[in-house]
Amino acid sequence: MGLGIREPSPSQHVPGTVTLYESGLLAPGSAVESGTSGITSGRKRDEGIVLVPQPSDSVNDPLNWPLWKKDLTLFTICFTTAVGGIVGPALAPVNGVLVEEFNTTYTVVANFSGYQFFASGAAGLLCEVMARLWGKRPIYFLSTAFLLAGTVWNAMVKSGDVGGFMGARVLQGVGLGAFETLVVSSIGDIYFVHQRGKRIAFYNLLFLGTTYFMPVIAGYISVKHGWRMQFKIISGFLGVALLMVFFFCPEHAFVRGRKFETDFGSGDSSSTSVVERPESVKVGEGEAKATGQSTSVVGIKKTFLQELRLYNGRFSTDGFWKLLFAPFPCMLYPATIWAFLFQGTFVTWGIGVSVVLAQIFSAPPFEFDSEQMGYIYAAPTIGAILAYILSNFASDSICLFLSRRNNLVYEPEFRIFLVIPVLLTGVPGLIAYGYATTTPGIHWIVPSVLYGMLTFAVILSCVATYAYVLDAHREISVEMMVAVLILKNFFAWGSTFYISNWIVDWGAVRVFQTMGILQAVICVCSLLVYVYGKIWRAKMERLQLLARLGLKPGKMRE
Repeated sequence: MGLGIREPSPSQHVPGTVTLYESGLLAPGSAVESGTSGITSGRKRDEGIVLVPQPSDSVNDPLNWPLWKKDLTLFTICFTTAVGGIVGPALAPVNGVLVEEFNTTYTVVANFSGYQFFASGAAGLLCEVMARLWGKRPIYFLSTAFLLAGTVWNAMVKSGDVGGFMGARVLQGVGLGAFETLVVSSIGDIYFVHQRGKRIAFYNLLFLGTTYFMPVIAGYISVKHGWRMQFKIISGFLGVALLMVFFFCPEHAFVRGRKFETDFGSGDSSSTSVVERPESVKVGEGEAKATGQSTSVVGIKKTFLQELRLYNGRFSTDGFWKLLFAPFPCMLYPATIWAFLFQGTFVTWGIGVSVVLAQIFSAPPFEFDSEQMGYIYAAPTIGAILAYILSNFASDSICLFLSRRNNLVYEPEFRIFLVIPVLLTGVPGLIAYGYATTTPGIHWIVPSVLYGMLTFAVILSCVATYAYVLDAHREISVEMMVAVLILKNFFAWGSTFYISNWIVDWGAVRVFQTMGILQAVICVCSLLVYVYGKIWRAKMERLQLLARLGLKPGKMRE
């Protein structure tokens, strides 16, 4: 039992458990970001860190891309995610205005966001299928086009046209689905295990962090120029994003032999297996040398113009319906259940805070207008940035530190240590928020800071869960992410029907106390995932649930 993690019995290789270091080759505290590799015992390594997964010998393998190309691809995807993500919270400071302009209720206005979650969850499922079949590049491009169309439509909606407003939000949700579902899998496609944590943190900063920053400027824009101006501005940025995806997001779905996927199941590889390789390998544009003769990766490198093709052939021999239903059994995996309970509830409570913001702060004792409501999001924005800074330095570093003390073996459960700061900030922030928003005489900055504590926890919870699911089940990471997305988004969608009335019936203090207690229980129960997670991974590997149901993603195109 290494570092409190229980071992399965009988002993077996478990997906996600990998030997991360070559013994004696890594100086304590080393951190590697070069993107190049050397060779030891037949395995590619990065100054002592064994590369997981092992890159193939193909020059077009995304794992062999130079680091600048990987980071440019990820930045393009994350930029588009950020611009698309701010479409939802753009309404947060103007909910009261929309109630009056469209002559409706707060529940209906909440549904403007709720149906976007619904559409995003449904679209995420379809995007998973299409990405498996035809790669991720065309899905990202089409999704960005849907986001652009939905935002332009929103900017043109006439007063009182509730159906038109709802339709625009649904179209935006359709476009957002891919960026909620595929990005973490894309990170797994182009980065090694020891490089993923800070990239997942960056993705969450741009996706969730910008959603908290948007209301700060959205309130000001709405007061000065009307709420439609927000969507006109966002449309311009989405136009830029569409061009960026076309030029700077090459296809990174790649058919790599299973022997290279050392973090997959036990079918053809093991955590200690040796991949036969030459003594030196040239990777991308850089060369990493050990001892012996030099050789180059094989194949003809794609030109820039070739990489601009939106369609690069079929990537899977599986059928559409098989891939469509594959995520649903994944909802039974312990990792999926924990990710939903830990991350999904936190995100939903944050959405709940945003949805009822107008109800609380437009009434006494605050009586805020749209611009003032936007300022409440200043502290949440800072909280998101602080969470990114912490996770950027801690997520991968903790894993490397613990791996060195675990006989050089990495376990995905090391990612769960981020639960500690989540428990210490998110739970107190939730409970105190109820008191701060209902006590006369308290300055508005107090609930804003408490909201910032919640935001800090939300970002860290997403980093921890995404990284854990990706590392523990990378072979089916797309299906797992879709399962988490469906559970999370449909839970958030359902919450928009009852949160407003829940607060009216129970009062803010009691509601946020309940949320805080539930979240505390979930955080404490995460200890069970840390201790028994490897056993559960082993059991799911032996069970082969997807394979038994005939739904496991099959042979990729050769």
